[in-house]
Amino acid sequence: MIQGIYTALRGMTPLMQQQDQIANNLANIHTTGFKQSSLFIKSYHKFLENDQLQPATTEDIKADEVFVDYREGPMKMTKEPFDVMIKGSGFFTIMTAEGVQYTRNGNFSLDPDGIIITSDGSKVMGKDGYIRVDRELPVTITENGEVLQNNESKGVLKIADFEKPYSFRRMGESRFLPLLPDDTPRDSKGYSIRQGYLEGSNVDMIRNMVQMISSYRTFEADQKALHAQDETLEKAVNQVGKVGG
Repeated sequence: MIQGIYTALRGMTPLMQQQDQIANNLANIHTTGFKQSSLFIKSYHKFLENDQLQPATTEDIKADEVFVDYREGPMKMTKEPFDVMIKGSGFFTIMTAEGVQYTRNGNFSLDPDGIIITSDGSKVMGKDGYIRVDRELPVTITENGEVLQNNESKGVLKIADFEKPYSFRRMGESRFLPLLPDDTPRDSKGYSIRQGYLEGSNVDMIRNMVQMISSYRTFEADQKALHAQDETLEKAVNQVGKVGG
């Protein structure tokens, strides 16, 4: 009886965590370069012995790990000269207040000194340092990430890539950082840059809505089972105890 309460609770906990992941996905459906995530939930059997010394099993359910879907999001045309998108594999390298981080969000602009920056003010890194341009002149960004003004090269965007499957930690603002310190970046080779475009969020709204409804109904079923076990336990304590008395 008590075991039934614990079993229901163990089933409800990962479902709450899954709902958190889905809610985060849906909240970022319009966030440039955002990558949706989901939760791996695994079950395993615990082998116990009952009063007759016979083997018995109970099933535990627990959250295993968060899985991030790094598939490319849809291409969105903006025609803005400092909006750039990576087609293919790789990440923009940026210098934040917390150090170097990586992102697929190419919504860039210029600071007062003409240095290319992200929407939150982090500096975008080129292969030879920050890229500075003349704020008054038009800019062309080629497919290999070279920034040109009057046919003069101002630098090349540093597009980094990592060993797949990726193992990153989310840092907010669609930014990532490798989980392992020895997971060093390397120059990406399978990409092209598209100027005047942004990569949209890869969140699949319909899929996430279906998962939200499904996990909610499962949570609701576990909740009912918990109430049923609680009522049974209450009767056992209050009514059976009185008969025995």
